[in-house]
Amino acid sequence: MIPRHLHDDRTALAEAILEGARRRPQCFGEYFCDDGGSCAMGAAYESLYLVPRTVGHLHPTFDLDRFFDCLEYIVRSCPEGCRKRLPLGPMILHLNDDHHWTRERIADWVKTTA
Repeated sequence: MIPRHLHDDRTALAEAILEGARRRPQCFGEYFCDDGGSCAMGAAYESLYLVPRTVGHLHPTFDLDRFFDCLEYIVRSCPEGCRKRLPLGPMILHLNDDHHWTRERIADWVKTTA
């Protein structure tokens, strides 16, 4: 059973990903890329901070786990069945970069993962 505060964190994280995803296209392999896109974690970061439209290869200077404990304390197996078992933060990056899930699909999975 997930402690209540981690469940609330998951919901807030999913909403942050969705909010950031509305601001720019998706990219893979980087938080933000030259064409103006963001990955799922970049989208969450953008919903918390004012990020310029052109950011290049910006890597966030503040870790998102400062705001979302669930990124570090919830560990999940890859829903694609590739045998990875990671904390939620790295798993989000894995789903974005390795399986090319949309940020919206990732947000839905974050909200509903048990």
